[in-house]
Amino acid sequence: MKKKGIVIFLAMCSLLHVSAQESIMDLSLSKAIELAIDNNVKVQHAEMEVQKSHLQLREAQSKLYPQVEGYSNFSYYYAIPKLIIPGEIFGQTGLIPVEIGTKYDWNSGFKATQVLFNQSYFTSLKLARQMENLGELSLHQQKEEIVFHVSQVYYLCMATSGQIDELQKTTNNADRLLEIAKIQYANEIIRRTDYSRVLVNKNNLQSQVDNLRQLHEQQLDLLKYLVGLELKTTISLSDSLSLSKNVISFDLPCFSNRTEIQLIDEQMSITLLASKTNRQSYLPSLSAFGQYYYQGQRNGFDFFKGGNDKFFKVGFVGLSLNVPVFDGFERHYKARRHEVELLQLQNTRSNTITYFKKEYTNAVRQYKNNLNALFRQQENIKVAEEAYDLSLQGYRQQVVTLSDLLFAESGLIEARLSHLNALFQLKNAELEMMKANGELLSY
Repeated sequence: MKKKGIVIFLAMCSLLHVSAQESIMDLSLSKAIELAIDNNVKVQHAEMEVQKSHLQLREAQSKLYPQVEGYSNFSYYYAIPKLIIPGEIFGQTGLIPVEIGTKYDWNSGFKATQVLFNQSYFTSLKLARQMENLGELSLHQQKEEIVFHVSQVYYLCMATSGQIDELQKTTNNADRLLEIAKIQYANEIIRRTDYSRVLVNKNNLQSQVDNLRQLHEQQLDLLKYLVGLELKTTISLSDSLSLSKNVISFDLPCFSNRTEIQLIDEQMSITLLASKTNRQSYLPSLSAFGQYYYQGQRNGFDFFKGGNDKFFKVGFVGLSLNVPVFDGFERHYKARRHEVELLQLQNTRSNTITYFKKEYTNAVRQYKNNLNALFRQQENIKVAEEAYDLSLQGYRQQVVTLSDLLFAESGLIEARLSHLNALFQLKNAELEMMKANGELLSY
């Protein structure tokens, strides 16, 4: 029975261990970006705007089909209209008022219209298509912003995690040093103050580790929020903070792939089409129409009684030509407004490209500086590790002072943290250059 209980206990522990492993979600950068794009509210709204633009285009295109409607109008004339006719028609003199119609008038039927020619309307359909393209570019821009922000936070989390690991290694070294100092103090080799300095140094390192762990948890929570995961979800970042294997070009791009420039170009196209639509509104428009209905006119409300003379068929077809003549200069001022809007967009485009050039130049400069700093810090880490190992060995042999050992340890910590910071800044500069080239979504 005892052996059976032990087996059951081990099985339960194994199940709990497996369950704990399954509850941890491995999250790569590409997976984080994919989840963020799928779950982000702004992206969802932008997708809905694209759908709305598509539906608006369909709505505008529906006007090209015949417009048919049924109707039924009932009128009661408590005062019947009169028509003045010359009395000579009836052999009388003067004008004679004659009632036209009956008290009750009921018309029911169908009428249809069809646009035959309206150049302004046809151009407005192109305008609707451009608006649909504008919505797709806005969606593209939202996705790029998600990629940029998620990548930054992901790199920040990995950099903080690396700092924690480096400080934890130093803390472990401090623990070993504290054991050595404790033995030396017990053997009266060092003073009480030397032992206290080692203890304070170790506690300070542990406090830094604890603070960084708390900061790391906050950063992970921010990443979960951007990705769309529950805060209670435990995640493990599977990518590493390392140099990119892609070949990076430092040539100044033309920025035509930037979504911001494409949006401005699309807005300029829309403004030109709107101006063209306004000019074409001076052209005549031609429509066909037709109507078929039954008309009933009675002096008494007896439409539902028998007989074939209650309603009469009426039908006609025709053409309607509309020729604009004068609109109080409305189209003229609208054309001027479009010209001003186009100049604004041109100025905005020129200024935006100038800003992008500055932004890209700064990113290249930052990338090169941090790349050089990264290589320097790699050398510094090797030198600092050698210096620390020699100082620790010398301290054990009482040929190196405690101050020199702690100074060597501080130099090693600074070199390792500076290396991580340079790598983090390098990844940020790489993101900026990819953004400048319009390559974020291929990241």
